[in-house]
Formats: sequence, C-alpha cells, structure tokens
Amino acid sequence: MLRALRRESTPRVASRTEEPGTTAAASGSTTASPVEQRQVLDHALDALPIGVAILDPATGRRWSNHRARAMSGIRYVDVLVAEALDEMLVGRGGSSRLLATAGDAGRHYELRRIEDPSGLCIVTVEDVSQRERIDRVRTDFVANLSHELKTPIGAVAALADSLAGEDDMGIIRRLAERIIGESTRMARIVDDLLDLSRIEFGAPENWGEVDLGTVVSEVVATHHHAAVARGLALVVTGAGGARVLGDRAQLVSALSNLVENAIKYTESGGNVQVHHAQDGDVVRVSVADSGIGIAPALHERIFERFYRVDRARSRSTGGTGLGLSIVRHVAANHGGSISVVSEEGRGSTFTMTVPAVS
Repeated sequence: MLRALRRESTPRVASRTEEPGTTAAASGSTTASPVEQRQVLDHALDALPIGVAILDPATGRRWSNHRARAMSGIRYVDVLVAEALDEMLVGRGGSSRLLATAGDAGRHYELRRIEDPSGLCIVTVEDVSQRERIDRVRTDFVANLSHELKTPIGAVAALADSLAGEDDMGIIRRLAERIIGESTRMARIVDDLLDLSRIEFGAPENWGEVDLGTVVSEVVATHHHAAVARGLALVVTGAGGARVLGDRAQLVSALSNLVENAIKYTESGGNVQVHHAQDGDVVRVSVADSGIGIAPALHERIFERFYRVDRARSRSTGGTGLGLSIVRHVAANHGGSISVVSEEGRGSTFTMTVPAVS
C-alpha cells in the first residue's frame, strides 16, 4: 500500500459506464493525486476499530493508524503491545494472543500478521478484553446454571416417580406440594438469571430522573405481607425528595432483593429497617436486619453469582444466590456502590450509594 502511494499517478482506464474513446477529462472526472490517495487511505484506516501497523521492508518505513498508536503509549501494558507489534512486523511471529498485565488489571490483545503480495508486512492488533470477559461469563453462566438446576430437576424426577406409585392421598398431597416447591424454585432461578443478564449486559431501558423515596415505599409495600407473615417489624425512615438518574426498574429490582434477603434471614420477632436519605451529592439507601449475620471473611464472596453462605438454609427459603449479584451490577450501572457491615449473630446492614441528581 505504501509503495502504491509513492507511485506517480497513471492514466485512468475508462470505466464501464464511459463511452469508448471518452477520456477522464472529457467525462468531467479527475484522477486523485498520490497525496490525495494517501489522505483517503489514512482516514479510512484511522476509522477502523482495530490497530493496523505496516512495515515496508524495502525502505524500512513504518506506518500505523490511530488505534495502533493509542495502544503503543508509555504505560507498561502499552509497551508490551508495542514490543509484540515490532516482533511480528519484522517476521518473528505469526498470529497470537497477548495478555498484558499491570497490577490487578489485565488486557487481552489479538495480533494477526497479514502477508501482502506486494511485500509489505501488515499486522493488526485488537483489544479483545471485553470479548474475553463475555466468553468467561457465558462459560460460568452455563456451568452455574447446570449445577443449580441439577438439584431441583433431580428432586422433581424422584418425587414424580414416588408419586406415580402412591395410593395414600395424604402422601400424594405432600409429594405434590414438594414438586410445586421445586418447580417454583427452578422458575425463580431462571427469572433471576434473565434479570441479571439484562442488567449486566443490556442497555438501560428507561433512563431518567427517579424519586428514590418513592421506589423505597413501593418495595416496602410489596414485601410488607411477607414480613408480617414471618413476625417481623418492617420500618422505613428517611426524608423524601431524593432523586437519582437511572433506570427505575433496575433500582426496584436491587432494593427488592435487599429487603427480601433481610426478611428471609431474620428470625421471627426481629426487625428490618430501611433508611434512605441524600448525603451531599449521593443518595444512600440502607437495609438493616437483626438476622443471622455474615462472617467478615465472606463479605466479598456474597456478591458472586450463586454464592450462598448457608446453602441448606437458602434451599429452604427459596434463595437462588443471585440477588446480591444483581444488586452489585445495578449499583455499578448507576455509578454507585454496595457495601455490607455484618457479623455472625449480629445482623447485617447493606448500603447502596447512588449519585444524586445535581
């Protein structure tokens, strides 16, 4: 390509739409100069979403587009990318993957060497970190889904087999109730997974100003009956009027998961307190309970998909292990955060912080 740009322009061959014998000048068109051709090529390559580096072995001249230059800066990761590009340009490597790590951050790059018939060495480099992350999430998703659904599916099969050979109506009713319970659990897992997938990878559906006090009231009203049924006091405190910019459905989902968890893991006679207030340029919503609590060593893990502190208890309460992961992603989508303060036997307080509308 570089050689072609250095050549003098040659007379243009008449196109199929021109009459035989008609010249370019007669048809009103002109041939672009080498400088103009180079400018067009530069603009086209700079518009590509991947990096392109070219070496002309005959002259030793090198050229790279904007994306490739941006990947070859002064940071440690950039230096690694630049070194990999240089090695491939001089013919010391074929297509390869590069994992460039600096501290806790890691970036994945895919480099390809293209053999050009004119003798030019062309190497493309693409940042595939997001693709790698999505592939890893998909792999984990399938593995976790298979694991989580295996137990209830096996239980339903065993219960149905027992039901088929049973004549006692009392036992039949108990088996049928357990089948319904396991089926409900499977449906809940699927629903939570769909919500998590939409929240993590989908664009916000209805982004706008949201009155967080109204959202809190709605969530508490939805779970009031469940709290009463478990013998719990569900209390709301805080000043109204706090507004945030976000997706109302996502915020409802996050707060609903926090309140639902607090109710599930608090014994009868306990209490759940929901407090919301604006604190400077952020809005904080905290959900505190007097339940079983969580050991400090597990505070980070509880936000992982499918992680449950007490699997036996979660199974009895219908927990899927996805609620807190949903909360974490909602908070991140809104430029906020989620934190927990808890000790075993002393209850837990989850606090979600979201930037307030200025």
